[in-house]
Amino acid sequence: MPRLDEPAPDFVLDGNKGKVSLSGFRGKWVVLFAYPADFTPICELDVIGFAKNKLSFDNLGVQCVGWSVDTVESHNKWIKEVKEKTGVEIDYPLIADAGGKLAEKYGILHKTKGIAYRGVFIIDPDGILKFSATYALDVGRSVMEIVRIVKFLQRARELSSLEEVKHAKQLSKYDGRDEEELSDPLEEAKRIVAMGEKDGATLRLIGGLAIRAHCHGSHSGHLREYHDIDVYGLSKEWKVIASVFEKLGYTANDSFNAWNLKHGRAQFTDSRQKNKVDVFLGKFRMQHSLNFNERLRLDRFTIPITDLLLTKLQMGDKLEPRDAKDSVAILEDHELGHSDENETLNVDYIADLCAREWGLYRTVTGSLQNVRQFIESGVFVQCVGMEASDLMLKIDTIRDAINSRNKGLRWRTRSLIGERVKWHEDVQMEEVE
Repeated sequence: MPRLDEPAPDFVLDGNKGKVSLSGFRGKWVVLFAYPADFTPICELDVIGFAKNKLSFDNLGVQCVGWSVDTVESHNKWIKEVKEKTGVEIDYPLIADAGGKLAEKYGILHKTKGIAYRGVFIIDPDGILKFSATYALDVGRSVMEIVRIVKFLQRARELSSLEEVKHAKQLSKYDGRDEEELSDPLEEAKRIVAMGEKDGATLRLIGGLAIRAHCHGSHSGHLREYHDIDVYGLSKEWKVIASVFEKLGYTANDSFNAWNLKHGRAQFTDSRQKNKVDVFLGKFRMQHSLNFNERLRLDRFTIPITDLLLTKLQMGDKLEPRDAKDSVAILEDHELGHSDENETLNVDYIADLCAREWGLYRTVTGSLQNVRQFIESGVFVQCVGMEASDLMLKIDTIRDAINSRNKGLRWRTRSLIGERVKWHEDVQMEEVE
């Protein structure tokens, strides 16, 4: 059985699309999945699941390849039957593992039945096995979970490459970077975060650019492009942060900083690249003040994905289609849960924050309702990664968790006053942008 972080066993086999070899996909991510047999119910759901999520895999640069011990002729007949019955076209290779030699090579051959267990193998562009899982014959698998794992592996690879670049170039000014690298705000944001780590300042990306870094699903095409960079840091590290930007060739916006630094905001401009960087210190202050200080190290590059969602949900009645699109991208790409592990949306964390402050509760629940209405209208926001009904179920689950959380006396007292007294700060939309 192949080991993780070692070369995946190569093969050359016939399939419904001709000869297929693993080495032929070198330079791409590959999801290699095995199933027991054609013309079986669970296996049909498997191949349909991969077909329906083909756009998600394409956007991640992933090649899916299925296999079983059936013949090419059997595959072709089954593909035709699936399309006639369900309307779904299997538009990726299904290879024929005659005799089960490939299944044996990958350690998933059922010795007595001579078929493959249900297996998934994720292989990186260098041909290295990065993930493997084996399922019982009668247990299906979640394709969206496989999409999530691929994203996580790709992000880990990007961060690893960043570390190599950091040590090779020692992050000196401009480091001989080419024009393409200079024009990519995400790469520039990574450079800022890495230099902060080197000099002892904890900086994390926030805002729309951070959301794009986490969301790669089929909706990513309709997310807007982001050029400005927003980062979050600690107030006590301000002097180090200022030094970091100076080393990276940035100039402080003195007039902006003179007025806003006492409120936890600073601004820097890269004169060569024309990038503007907004720095939030100690708190993210918009309609509400959100404190991420204790959560900065839950992610190596951005604030946690749950907090990124909260930065959108604190928009309340000012939530616009672009904010709804960002929220939908996050909800489509991430599972709900009760922790921050593996980029899970931590429902308990959101509910706890809303149970402490009635104003935040009013704003967040209002934002969730607004996102729901945008989805129902289908005019500005379209669901492309999952069914609208499934997405709205996620929204309702978050809202139910918020409403069911026990509220304290202070919260209940403030709720009696309600909207007769303003519960949020007024924010100019250019500040949010």
